[in-house]
Amino acid sequence: MLKTLSKIGLLVAALAVGTAWLVVLRLKDVPAPLLTVYGLLLAGSVVGSLWPDVLGRLSTRRRVLAFLGVPAGLGTLGLYLAVVYYVTDLPVLLALAAAACLVWAAAALLRGRRAAGVRGARPSRRAFLLGGGGLALGVLSGLSVDLAERQRRAALARGEPERQAAVRTPGARRRIVDDAVRVFPIHTGDTIVTYGQFYGGLDGWEGLNGYVRTLVDKAQIAVPVYAYLIDHPRHGFMLVDTGVNWEQAHDHDGYYDMTSRLLTERDEYRMSPGQDLRVHLARLGYDAKEITTVFLTHVHDDHAGGLRYLPQATVVMDRRDWEHGVSYPYSFDLVKDKLSFPAFNSGAFGAFPTGQDHFGDGSLILLPTPGHSPGHMCVLLRMDVGGVLFMGDTLYTLPHLAVDQVRQMTIGGADTIHQIEAARRIQKLLASDPGTVPLFAHDNTRYQSDLVAAAFDQGVLGKEGLRELRTHMEAVLTPDWRLRPGHTPHYVAPASGTGLGRVEFR
Repeated sequence: MLKTLSKIGLLVAALAVGTAWLVVLRLKDVPAPLLTVYGLLLAGSVVGSLWPDVLGRLSTRRRVLAFLGVPAGLGTLGLYLAVVYYVTDLPVLLALAAAACLVWAAAALLRGRRAAGVRGARPSRRAFLLGGGGLALGVLSGLSVDLAERQRRAALARGEPERQAAVRTPGARRRIVDDAVRVFPIHTGDTIVTYGQFYGGLDGWEGLNGYVRTLVDKAQIAVPVYAYLIDHPRHGFMLVDTGVNWEQAHDHDGYYDMTSRLLTERDEYRMSPGQDLRVHLARLGYDAKEITTVFLTHVHDDHAGGLRYLPQATVVMDRRDWEHGVSYPYSFDLVKDKLSFPAFNSGAFGAFPTGQDHFGDGSLILLPTPGHSPGHMCVLLRMDVGGVLFMGDTLYTLPHLAVDQVRQMTIGGADTIHQIEAARRIQKLLASDPGTVPLFAHDNTRYQSDLVAAAFDQGVLGKEGLRELRTHMEAVLTPDWRLRPGHTPHYVAPASGTGLGRVEFR
């Protein structure tokens, strides 16, 4: 009985791992028919190894291994090399092969000694060959580390001439030096997401179910990734978020480790040379080395990637996000010793029960908005005319302010409740202060592409720009935060049947 239960446990575990692997392969666009055949081979080899008789009266574990296990193993290796492998994996793969050879050699040596019955018997020829092969593979693993790194550096270096050319393209500006508070939107490329992840939070895209759907759903759209430069006459040069970096977009597999690559797509980010954060800053008359402070709304990598260019900056973020959020360590590697965690002890601020007056003069307020991540926060900046509320990912776009009609995917449970509570506090803040406008990190509507771009073209939010932004908000949303006709998002599939779709508002 115990043996049977053990086999059932092994079967369940193997099928769970196999299913997860098949989902990963589907995420990598492996054709469904090929996955079906491969999945049957995997299932047959597992079941046949545990219960050989299930596959026929003449079947044995040796035959199962030969006719199902070997093809399944070769298929696994082939699919891995085709859709997951990257040169940075080479040292790891060689090390694993070396370890396997050495273990096999040790096992062969022990079997040889037992068979000889003599304590001092010579090691078998097989053990000798396997041991030598293992040592050779171990040496190759060490040597390949430098090879892999040099190949990565060479791939990234090829983008440098394009970025330098983008800096020199006509239209660059000289920095304006005066007493005005300026804000510049910086479009750091696009991220590819499923339409449901972006707009389907009220259609079942929530929690674990929503996450699984993001892996297999191919109704995808491209949405922008924005960071914001603040040029403040008293407090210097700052950023709200940093967007993605060149490596994430152009050397994705090299930037992320094997585990991260399994759960992401190679083309999840797109960036032209002109969208590189360093290029943007240079064309505005600034230098990345001048940025003294980064206000990070949360730790997700499409907001933290640019930290690789800002090792001198102090990064202000909610401690809860640093300790419990989903972060990729390499993005933070150069700033991990320069983190600053606000105490949120400046008292209530409007609808928010607590906040942090960062500079102590009311010019910049940090507002906790957990939900999308454990310590997500928004940033309220007072400008010479009005103010701006940097939303991060609490709400993706202007239509998302109608949170009961349009909602992004949420984590589920208490996190969803917290995120909706934060959204309602933001609604109250914007309703009570007609001089404040929201700025989003991923808005794919004309609010961002046309109106925000025009209002902040020179960095200064004038009275006319403020009026136009608020007027557009009122044209999209009713006073009770409902969408007006003509502003409900709809997914439009690509004409070819493959590729990226688009969003229409009607």
